[in-house]
Amino acid sequence: MLSAAKKLLSFEMTIAEWIGTALMLAAPYAVIGMAWTAFNTDQLPGTGVVWLVQLLGSIVFWPAMVFSAVCVG
Repeated sequence: MLSAAKKLLSFEMTIAEWIGTALMLAAPYAVIGMAWTAFNTDQLPGTGVVWLVQLLGSIVFWPAMVFSAVCVG
């Protein structure tokens, strides 16, 4: 068991591989956030910069919005 951990921890990655891994892990989160926001645009009042900030916040914080919609709704 200890040798498996040492083997895993000794694995080397380049900066490009770290960035690619981060993008692959973030893509499903962003897609779900965009889908949640697309189906719940009624929660985005306002115009201009305020609307844009609310849109980006809705995409980033979609888990909290889903939780509040389920528990409060």
